[in-house]
Amino acid sequence: MKATNTVPRIVISSYKGKAGKTIATLALMASLTRLGLKVSPFKIGPDYIDPSYHRAISGRPSRNLDYILMGNAVLGRFHKYSLGSDIAVIEGVGGLYDSPDGLSELGSTAHLAKMLKAPVVLVINGERVNRTVRALVRGLRGFDPGVKVVGAILTNVVEGQVEKLKRAIEDEGLTYLGHIPRSRRIEEAFRYRHLGLTPMGEVEAEAMVDLINDASKGVDAQEAFRLAKEYSEPLEVEVHEEAKVAKGSLRIGILTGRVFTFYYPETLEEAYMMGDVRFIDPERDQELGDLDILLIGGGFPEVYGEGLERNRPLRLAVRRFVEGGGFLYAECGGVMYLSNSIIYNNEEYEMVGAIDAVSVMLNKPLWHGYAFAKVIKRSIIADEGVVLKGHEFHYSRLITLSKYEYSIRYERGVGIGGLDGIQVNNAYAHYLHIHPETYDYLGKIRERYLQLKSRPT
Repeated sequence: MKATNTVPRIVISSYKGKAGKTIATLALMASLTRLGLKVSPFKIGPDYIDPSYHRAISGRPSRNLDYILMGNAVLGRFHKYSLGSDIAVIEGVGGLYDSPDGLSELGSTAHLAKMLKAPVVLVINGERVNRTVRALVRGLRGFDPGVKVVGAILTNVVEGQVEKLKRAIEDEGLTYLGHIPRSRRIEEAFRYRHLGLTPMGEVEAEAMVDLINDASKGVDAQEAFRLAKEYSEPLEVEVHEEAKVAKGSLRIGILTGRVFTFYYPETLEEAYMMGDVRFIDPERDQELGDLDILLIGGGFPEVYGEGLERNRPLRLAVRRFVEGGGFLYAECGGVMYLSNSIIYNNEEYEMVGAIDAVSVMLNKPLWHGYAFAKVIKRSIIADEGVVLKGHEFHYSRLITLSKYEYSIRYERGVGIGGLDGIQVNNAYAHYLHIHPETYDYLGKIRERYLQLKSRPT
């Protein structure tokens, strides 16, 4: 059936990555929230880290809108997760017109802005620039007339520049929405690590929220809300009635803490529907408890290798869980944790040892982007012939010391030399990050688990 979405929406973009999009997006969300407005946050493309900040500021889970992985389903997702809000704020990816293939518009922020019939606000880094801002704005506005660029926010700007840059923005036909001043505190808090910003789960949340609230004082939320209402067009979407699913009775463990933070909100929501969920901190908790299924997402086990190594009881518990036939699913950082050890910054840290391999962190990524792989051997997550779509944020090389039969072969991506998917008993691990909207791997694990348990002993 058809539905019409009239929620005001606004896309935050820039001319390139690392221009201050995330701090501007967060400042705008904070400013809108202070007005008493309910904000629905979204992020274009595959990302775990920026959405973790969105949630901290808006108080609502941030949803990914990824055309490459989800196709036109992004419209239904936007509709579902924006309903009941006063405004949707959508953080873009890369530069406004940048796309995964660098040739077409597919998957770019501009492409999604047109699909969502949403206006765009440009984030302009004000460092060492003045009159060139006019050419920048003029070029971005004129490149694709179908993209409605309507406003701009300045970042990293000193007070002496503000009036000149404001005039340049307004003379080029955009609404000036304020500025975020140059700040050493902001620079340090938003310093990039090898996969982007430090995830929200690893920082002092209260201090970060205070910093963002302070940065938001120069952002005009009233005017941004006006632009969203004026330029957002009604969006016609196809919606499907969702079948009601009774809550299951499985016991699900999820490794989290500051080490493993790469979980989409839909993954956690589906886990809750499958049964009782227990979050386990791999640095502090010393036992798994009674579990049916264990999930280990991505994250930064190399950064916290010392703490993981020190918690020997949990590492032994995870290994015994695998050896005893427990159902386990791990992605990327989870693969590294399951290996014998991690080598990082010339230090070696002992890990679980469920996979006979050593994980070596590299200075450059083996793969960073979308990845597609075909299942060549049935596993707990997929049948042979299925094509899995996802992405890799992949900086480690897995050196296997035993021979394994791999479950997937990459058509795009790297994994472990073009292959991936190590299954030990009922434990499965691969480098590929999968969004539940793309493939219901948790549902397949649940199905495999129940099939096994229903067999006569």
